[in-house]
Amino acid sequence: MSSASAQLGFAHLTDLPCYRLQFQQASLVVSLYGGHLLSYQPQPGQETLWLSPLASWHQQQPLRGGVPICWPWFGPIEAKLNPEQQAVPNHGLVRNRMWTYIDSQAHSDFNSLTLSISIDDMPGHRAKTLSLTLCLRLYADKLSITLECDEPMLQQAALHSYFQVPSLNACTVQGLGQRFMDKVRQQHFIEAEPVVFNQEIDRVYLEPAAQLSMQSGHYQLLIDQQGHDSTVLWNPAAERSKAMADLPDHGYQEFVCVETAQLQMATPSPLQLTQTLQLTKTE
Repeated sequence: MSSASAQLGFAHLTDLPCYRLQFQQASLVVSLYGGHLLSYQPQPGQETLWLSPLASWHQQQPLRGGVPICWPWFGPIEAKLNPEQQAVPNHGLVRNRMWTYIDSQAHSDFNSLTLSISIDDMPGHRAKTLSLTLCLRLYADKLSITLECDEPMLQQAALHSYFQVPSLNACTVQGLGQRFMDKVRQQHFIEAEPVVFNQEIDRVYLEPAAQLSMQSGHYQLLIDQQGHDSTVLWNPAAERSKAMADLPDHGYQEFVCVETAQLQMATPSPLQLTQTLQLTKTE
């Protein structure tokens, strides 16, 4: 039995093809464009994700906010994934393409929705069609997001989640570990936790815990991770925000990106990457 409903539009993106999934009081909205999760509300009106009011999906522009899917590479493509040195976009091939609705199912303790996309133009794999699947499982008190590719190959992936925060200055993230690559300063560092956001942050944490905790206002977001080897933490701060056309000048104060990622490519392998979100009140 289907537990999802198709809808046209979300927020200011009035012509965006989407699906809505509900379980008890919890709900989510996911776009067929990019397989992009736009909203997760454990309770009505209790939004967990942040979506830029300037986000646009026209002219093949990736959406800013929600949970973008980066695959089969993260950031600029590495040379070993691009033997022919093709001109390709950052963060992979699936953020600005249409996905296909596969099914939705109702269960006693959760409802699920599955989307998929087929890729036949990945550099180095042009003779093969590759399939990537997104499965969303919505429980009464949590959401599980799983990205899967059964093909054993060199691949990277990230669930590039934008989490809404009431106050950036009061937001902290714990469980990341102390060792990270700072992409702003292009150096490796070891620093104590917790992380605070008083400057541009673009870090790849190399030894993150299986469960992270983001404290923001009176709420705590627990972020469980599986199939990952890294966690990426990102906030552009004031200067970079002003240079981004789809981000309001002060938009950086409203979100923190905590990204569950698989970035190492030692051997060809399949992908199963999961991020599970659970929002709890601290008082």
